[in-house]
Amino acid sequence: MDTINTVRSRLRFDSLEHVTTPDGSGRVSVRLEWNGEFYEGTVSCLETQQGVLKAASQAALSATLASAPEASKGRIDLEVVGVKAVRAFDGWVVVTRINGKSGSDTLRLLGAAPCEAEEDLPGAAVKAVLNASNRVMEQRVAR
Repeated sequence: MDTINTVRSRLRFDSLEHVTTPDGSGRVSVRLEWNGEFYEGTVSCLETQQGVLKAASQAALSATLASAPEASKGRIDLEVVGVKAVRAFDGWVVVTRINGKSGSDTLRLLGAAPCEAEEDLPGAAVKAVLNASNRVMEQRVAR
């Protein structure tokens, strides 16, 4: 039986590292993978739940844009407007809002991702960013 080799058209969440620095602040690094190549984004943060979520979202978006040659040419620009963790039923949902521009188009993107435990919220924030941005990146950049 022949197998068909297809290239995945979207970024995949690979890893997240959260480090608390000696001065009490923190740093979040996110690594994404696409087609065997890795893209990383790192952002400093406040050591609060909201600070870590925001940093994880911004690091994920930074890694996403690093994967896109269109972003480096200024053809697409995205920014995290907000991220929020909401307790829902017996778990959590992280929702993120991303605004951006691509040529003359204004983009308003919304992504969400569930998780069960509070310690998994930063990873859910990364997935929410990918849920919001992957379709746009696939349509506008992967062409």
